[in-house]
Amino acid sequence: MAKKKYEILLDDDEWENRVFENKHDCINDWLRSKDSTNKSTSRRTLNSYSRTAVRFFHKFLPEVHPSEVTVGDVEEYVLDLNDRGVAQNTKRRYVESLSAFYTWAMKRPRFEDITGNPAAVVLEELPKKKRPRPETATWENGKQIIKNIPDPRDKTAAVLMAKTGARIREVLTIKEQDLMLDDGFIRLTDRKGGRETVNPVDDETIQAVRRLQAVSNNDSEYLFTAIHGSRVKRERIRREVRRGAVRAGIMDHEDEDRWHHKFTPHYYRTIFTSEMRNNGMPDHFTRYLRGDGDQETMDLYTKIPRDQVRDEYLEHIKSLNLYGGGGI
Repeated sequence: MAKKKYEILLDDDEWENRVFENKHDCINDWLRSKDSTNKSTSRRTLNSYSRTAVRFFHKFLPEVHPSEVTVGDVEEYVLDLNDRGVAQNTKRRYVESLSAFYTWAMKRPRFEDITGNPAAVVLEELPKKKRPRPETATWENGKQIIKNIPDPRDKTAAVLMAKTGARIREVLTIKEQDLMLDDGFIRLTDRKGGRETVNPVDDETIQAVRRLQAVSNNDSEYLFTAIHGSRVKRERIRREVRRGAVRAGIMDHEDEDRWHHKFTPHYYRTIFTSEMRNNGMPDHFTRYLRGDGDQETMDLYTKIPRDQVRDEYLEHIKSLNLYGGGGI
């Protein structure tokens, strides 16, 4: 999908945070409402919603109003996605976006012509496909890759992903003011769904961050800053992790795309989750640290003193052995 073709409804400096206009006013009302009233819906989620709505209402059903969409229309859309080889979980995400609009619209009297949710019916028949953990996603592999990343910025980003379970975006948006290193914590403010978490970190992670600060020499508010002062891009970290995997002998080449033969930055999240759960970390702690807990999980976590949480974390997190033989 060409990024230039969409009219902007809600603008932003980053394409991933822009919300695109729809030809149907009810869709635009939904997107604006979610942006202004529902802080748990992030701009990136709205970006995805808006792009799905453009695909469905502008391209697939250009002559049909949202109130006229039937279950059969949504089923035909899924069949079209099948024909184009779209992955199961991606298809489900598209239908979830449509269902979210109809759920919202049915609760608003001004959209009295929208009386049902045709996407919800189809969604029930689209189970989420859970892929097995890739063979390369092991702590040992993740450790060897980090040791084979030469640049301190890229290396420290990978360390934080491994030690917190955070996504690339969440790590790269860490600001200097989010570092509570003297107390052994880092705040992650750009988590999925608009959440914010305060994550414990171990001495090894603290040392990696402080070494990066010592060599950075920039006035940016962000921890990860490129030479010219802009924030480090996600694609750079993806590239350097792949190159580290090749240097470590974990991948044969940077362009490897076979599921069980590649290593991506997101695998650090998979590894972190497995290590925490397999080593006995309470499940609500793990869900909070990953940034995907519900409100009940958040409430449970915040009732426990942070130092107690950090002690629990330190019992379960493994070392990357960065400062032993080989160093960082």
